Amino acid sequence: MAENRSIFQFKQFALAHGNPGLKITTEACLFGAWSAQFPQQNTLDIGTGCGLLIGMLSQAHPNAHFTGIEIQPEVAKLAEENTSSLSNAHIQIHANALENYSGKHDFILCNPPFFINHLKNKDASKNQAMHSDTLSPAELASGIQRLLSPEGKFTVLYPPVGMKQFEEAAKEKGLYVNQICEVKHQASHETLRLMAQGSFQEGRKVQEILIIKNPDESYSDAFIRLLKPYYLIFD
Repeated sequence: MAENRSIFQFKQFALAHGNPGLKITTEACLFGAWSAQFPQQNTLDIGTGCGLLIGMLSQAHPNAHFTGIEIQPEVAKLAEENTSSLSNAHIQIHANALENYSGKHDFILCNPPFFINHLKNKDASKNQAMHSDTLSPAELASGIQRLLSPEGKFTVLYPPVGMKQFEEAAKEKGLYVNQICEVKHQASHETLRLMAQGSFQEGRKVQEILIIKNPDESYSDAFIRLLKPYYLIFD
């Protein structure tokens, strides 16, 4: 096993993560559980990393087909190894850049790189996973516009600044954010991430707030409800 690689154990599957690429985060798991609520039959995960989102969504939608694209070949190999052990047989992983991939999907999701003009890590695979110069909000919006079926939906995860840039770029491509979930560590804290769901259809935007932890540092009911199907700590 590669140095610094860890195993993240979920209720129904386990994933190796951390080398190459990034480690699994709470926000990414929350995004996966939130995205799993939406109907889907043919799902595309852009920048699949270790295969976390495919693992979570395939548990929730065992009859759906899943495709993961990952620009880094060594990370794509890790995703392929991880997803090969999942019970869902309808999973494909491609070592490919977004602009080189073609196909139509009724559901697209992406937890994109979001650091802008930050100091870069010495690890090249972590740089690509973390920094938006490898997949800008405008490039992601263009890719979703090209690959999403007319009645399809998409979900994305960004910090507030990145989400603003993505919404502006998406609107130029005829895509509309119809639902926003604001994620905070605690109610008194600033917004940590924004999870968005959208489509080609413009409608009234639904907005909600999800708090990860209560003032006493216990997990909130909303967080537990979403992650209970996946996290071992929630019986």
